[in-house]
Amino acid sequence: MIYSPSRRRLVGVTLILVLIGSLFAVRRISSATNSLTHPRQRQAASLPAEKLLSSPLPKKFGVVPKIIHQSWSSTELPTKFEAWSRSCREENPDWQWVLWTDEDNLNLVAKYFPWFLEYYEKLPGVIHRADLVRNMYMYVYGGMYADLDVECLRPADELFESFNVSTVPYPSTYDALYHSRSHPQNEQKAFFGRMGTDERFAHSIPNAWMASTPGHPFFLLSIEGVMEKMNEGDPTKIKPETLTGPVVLRQRINLYRDKFSDSDELRERLNTSPMVNVFGLQDRMKHSLEVLPFWYIYPYSWNRDGEEFRSLCSANSPNYDREGCKDVIAAYNWGSYFITYWSHSWSQTGHDPNNLKNIQREAR
Repeated sequence: MIYSPSRRRLVGVTLILVLIGSLFAVRRISSATNSLTHPRQRQAASLPAEKLLSSPLPKKFGVVPKIIHQSWSSTELPTKFEAWSRSCREENPDWQWVLWTDEDNLNLVAKYFPWFLEYYEKLPGVIHRADLVRNMYMYVYGGMYADLDVECLRPADELFESFNVSTVPYPSTYDALYHSRSHPQNEQKAFFGRMGTDERFAHSIPNAWMASTPGHPFFLLSIEGVMEKMNEGDPTKIKPETLTGPVVLRQRINLYRDKFSDSDELRERLNTSPMVNVFGLQDRMKHSLEVLPFWYIYPYSWNRDGEEFRSLCSANSPNYDREGCKDVIAAYNWGSYFITYWSHSWSQTGHDPNNLKNIQREAR
């Protein structure tokens, strides 16, 4: 068949249009496939602290509520803090995320720890209050606390499941039917991490990360320890690490293990303390704590690793490299769940201005 020139042009144009349409169709299919295989990263839902403060308290104490607690002076996070915090929200998308401010912390103390309010206000610095109040998050709500310089590498659910501890949405902790059907409560458990391998090192159990089932009596012991130290002398002359920080945390953990973990004495102290007005009388439910090996929580240790990895792993190093650090310390080979970059953004009197500048810079 012989086409006229005009007919040939029409056929050519038609073929071109068909080809263009086919290309657009392929792109649409490819785009749809990519959106299925690479969905937009979900994040833990933000839970305002004031809403949590107005929520019912847990009635079941043998599970870890899916709440990530973090704290800063305001709701505006410096650049690196935002990046690290986002990693925790993305690794745990079905959890809820609470960012506590200084005002929120004060409201928490006033509502559930009014007997401690005088001590809280007499603490000599913001860092002391930030150290202390994370024990209160754990005691009242349970869940997981992480400093803002902690990056999350794996879902936290996997960690707790390996210790036979269930993680559940927070509202289910006050739903008795949910628990009786699906999550029997057998034991209260608190989790901490060791930094390095020297158990005698005073800073070997940092308070940068902790997790717990609600109402664990260890945290009452920790809070009472601060009161005892403040009653012994001038708190302004006691270093934060020794009054509210990692040094006293390690001391209290050792005291708990030596004296209280296998006895009812701590539970009896709880039932005669002002906290009985919060949770009521507690039964003799078994309780324990775990101090996890260094590779779980603190694969980079500012003490054990010294200068060897500091250049890449310290948040304050000019050569800090987020991915390079994880490679050089083999965090993924260890199967680490978290890594802390030790920003040291606080001083005894407030923010450390030099270190805070480093946190404001973009994270690599």
